Amino acid sequence: MDDKQLMEIDQYINTLSDSEQQVIRLFRKAIMENDSTVSESFGKFMSNPNAISFNEKGVFKYGLTVAKNYISFHSLVMYANPELMVALKLKLPRAKFQKGCINFKTLDEFPASVLTEHIQNSSKIDFSPMINRYLKKK
Repeated sequence: MDDKQLMEIDQYINTLSDSEQQVIRLFRKAIMENDSTVSESFGKFMSNPNAISFNEKGVFKYGLTVAKNYISFHSLVMYANPELMVALKLKLPRAKFQKGCINFKTLDEFPASVLTEHIQNSSKIDFSPMINRYLKKK
């Protein structure tokens, strides 16, 4: 990631509430330290103009977004491997699950330790089929 992107991410994070800043910083750290295949970028994801994305070979793998009333963790690995979501649902009973994302308000609902374990598990799964599928569509 270039210095401009890093500055944009840091500037964006500084606009968030203290609790949101804490979550985003902890989650960024957990993702970057536990999945060496990803690089970080900043920009639009779905309808959110301020998304922090983590991509493998240029293909979206994980994302963090902040909405009005919650934070979202997005995972294409979880979307493609439903057993990962089943395991997370058991550990995160207060979080709200959608197809490929988890919405939560606090670290009590989604502790960083649970994310760290999820990223460690996700990083062991071969992501190349998703990359190849995306590249074929391009």
